[in-house]
Amino acid sequence: MMRLAVSVVRRFYLTMALATTLVVIAGFAPSYYLRPFVRVTHYPTGIPVSPTLPLLIHIHAVVLSLWLVLLLVQTTLVAAGRTEVHKRLGIAGAALVPVILVLGVLTAIRGARDGWNPGGPFADSLEFLIVGLGDITLFTGFVAAALYYRRQPEIHKRLMILGALGGLMWPAITRIPYIAPHSGPMFGLLLALVAAAPIRDYTTRRRIHPVTLWGSLIILASFPLREVVAKTSAWHVFAAWMIR
Repeated sequence: MMRLAVSVVRRFYLTMALATTLVVIAGFAPSYYLRPFVRVTHYPTGIPVSPTLPLLIHIHAVVLSLWLVLLLVQTTLVAAGRTEVHKRLGIAGAALVPVILVLGVLTAIRGARDGWNPGGPFADSLEFLIVGLGDITLFTGFVAAALYYRRQPEIHKRLMILGALGGLMWPAITRIPYIAPHSGPMFGLLLALVAAAPIRDYTTRRRIHPVTLWGSLIILASFPLREVVAKTSAWHVFAAWMIR
């Protein structure tokens, strides 16, 4: 019975890693991964797709894709009971984190300089800059904490999934055809992904693990918080300084 319970838990985190990967593929396949074949001219929000992309964007995409592959491999190894291999491979993941942080910040700044603003509640690219910086902050914060608690599996695995949910899901969701730009389906998909772990915790443990609870709340609360901060004059001054 104990082995069965452990197996179910491991399969859950593998399923979550697979779900996040599929969401990223669904969002970025038309305009990036399948770009040479699909020839998409506009994002679902109606903004034209640039015919050329800067080298920075390609590097950013490759590194984050590697991270997703690594996350999927790592959860597969744990599900298969290959924890020693998982630990050794984790070194590669740790090395990627600062690279992803730097690339994420540079990509967000490049977008603000180029006037990137897909719409929504943000008036201009300076306000929208907070979205990219917020995503990379959530990702880095959760993953850095996961690496710190790597010897505590119950905390580690939750933080790793929260990093993917908080840092990678929204950019992908806003690009998924037929879902974007409709706010209801977009937030519904995000909520379903974020709520999966708390629901699994409650149904299997009769309580929600504190990391799952607070991590999920932080992700959801970051959306209205970013909107409020982006409207302030202090943020405009900060954003203008960043893109100089």
